[in-house]
Amino acid sequence: MGMRILIISYFFAPQNAMGAVRPSKLAKYLSRMGHEVTVLCGPGMNDRRDPTLARDLMALKQVHVIREWNPLRDRRARSAAASAATRPPAAQPSAAASRGGALHAVKDAVYRWLRWQADRSFRRRAIAALDELTGTYDVVLSTYAPWSVHEIARAAKRRGLARRWIADFRDEVGTAFAWQKGKKARYLRMLRREADVLCAASQGFLEMMGFEDIGHVLSNGFDREDLPPVADATAHTGRLRVVYCGMLSMGRKGVGDRDLTPMFRALAALIKRGQLARSQVTLVYAGGESALMRRQAAACGMGDLVEDHGLVSREQSIALQRSADILLMASWHMAAQRGILTGKLFEYMMMEKPIVCCMSGDLPGSGVKRVLEETGMGLCVEQASGAADEAALDAYMTELACRWKQGKPLLSSKNAGEVEQYAYPALAARLEGWMQR
Repeated sequence: MGMRILIISYFFAPQNAMGAVRPSKLAKYLSRMGHEVTVLCGPGMNDRRDPTLARDLMALKQVHVIREWNPLRDRRARSAAASAATRPPAAQPSAAASRGGALHAVKDAVYRWLRWQADRSFRRRAIAALDELTGTYDVVLSTYAPWSVHEIARAAKRRGLARRWIADFRDEVGTAFAWQKGKKARYLRMLRREADVLCAASQGFLEMMGFEDIGHVLSNGFDREDLPPVADATAHTGRLRVVYCGMLSMGRKGVGDRDLTPMFRALAALIKRGQLARSQVTLVYAGGESALMRRQAAACGMGDLVEDHGLVSREQSIALQRSADILLMASWHMAAQRGILTGKLFEYMMMEKPIVCCMSGDLPGSGVKRVLEETGMGLCVEQASGAADEAALDAYMTELACRWKQGKPLLSSKNAGEVEQYAYPALAARLEGWMQR
């Protein structure tokens, strides 16, 4: 017999945001399993919509969008509308310019404070919206971030609206300001005390939050239904296409830019040795930081090989990934920021292309490296492993270049059984098991 499930996630379909993918896919497949799924979500931080997630949304009949007070989003929307009507978009500021100076520090603090207040607004309005829901739910699933989602789920359980509460983390809990350290500690204690199940996208996240003794891992994953028809993929051009889709700049406090230069150095070495011609290599980029991508490539003498697509929809990003010969990603692994298994890794996995990950940080043994080794889907070169991993990358790229020139499939070591455990139907089934306990 199907359960009644309430999902609370600020990010949700059809928002064009990576944070919307995990809850939307879980909701989709839980619904297909015969469960009645109701969703409380926010409108997102912009008006961009993902056509792929919009198709997933069609399967869900009860999705309630709570529009919070959010001056940052509303001002951005007004500015975008005015810019579109009167002038071309302004040039993106350089990373150095955007991060320096006292004025920037003040603006950044104001921005973080407004984001925090917007989240408080979402909490208040979503808790009020709980009164409009009818009946009771077998389980409420809340997926972090932001903070409010778990507080709303706690309210649902305390009111008797839901029998059980599963608190999920696609990221580790962070704070907007240093003075919130005590509040964070109380928040984590509340979750340990009141949630029936705690799960996170990686073991590292559980450890950083102190939940390793009771938490479960529910990784991000992939959905093969997102793949467009093969005919929609970009036609091959006779060039080795190395594709990177996503952000490059610092996304976390105390963490530097994602660094792709190990891959660029390996490609430059192949060209220098004559194993590839410059005319045979294209570095494909899709994202909002073209200048940073070109700067890293230029540092290795390959800036002229960048094919820049700028910001694209997730549907367009997937089409570019399908056109790749090699998929490139970057992350970091260090004591304060470890265990990161981004959704991009699993999105890449369904493309049936070799993946190369450049891992910054001083801590070896990252989760990405483990997943790529277990699945046979590619190679992770870790900064913490030094020359050994650089040599392994050089050997790996030499082999791939040889296979590419010979017209052989580049992905030759895939472990299908290990890969399949990261498909969203399998992940939803695992989550269903925890719900039924």
